Amino acid sequence: MERQTSRDDNNNVKLTTLKNSSSYRTIGLEDDLLKELKKFKARQNELILGSKTFRQNEDQIIFQNYLGNYLTPSTIRESIQEYCEKTGVEYKGTLRHTHAVLLLESGASLVYVSKRLGHKTIKTTADIYLSITEKIEEDELKKFASYTKRTI
Repeated sequence: MERQTSRDDNNNVKLTTLKNSSSYRTIGLEDDLLKELKKFKARQNELILGSKTFRQNEDQIIFQNYLGNYLTPSTIRESIQEYCEKTGVEYKGTLRHTHAVLLLESGASLVYVSKRLGHKTIKTTADIYLSITEKIEEDELKKFASYTKRTI
């Protein structure tokens, strides 16, 4: 994806270029996710072809509403917050933030996460996403305990 949504001076949603050169990147996706995205796109095409009210936007953007309007980050965030509230699940933040924290908790390197997010520097990633979570703290303490108990 080489574009993102933003708002113009009249608060209308528009497509713009990405923030900076490091934002232009290719990221890997798991095969299962790619399959789900393909199924989603196929279903979306069925709806577009079979409905007089469901429209495809002119840019072929996958994430749109039924009128063909782009979904903005705030629209997605508000929808997820609403679903969380309805299901009694605590809302933990944006998908991007959650993805970054889960990557870090799984043991992914800061360098990898920084590149995946398109940050210019690792410092940006660390400052924004590397708040110490309980999982990271427990894992680091286990590493230290294991190291100090090793035989010399």
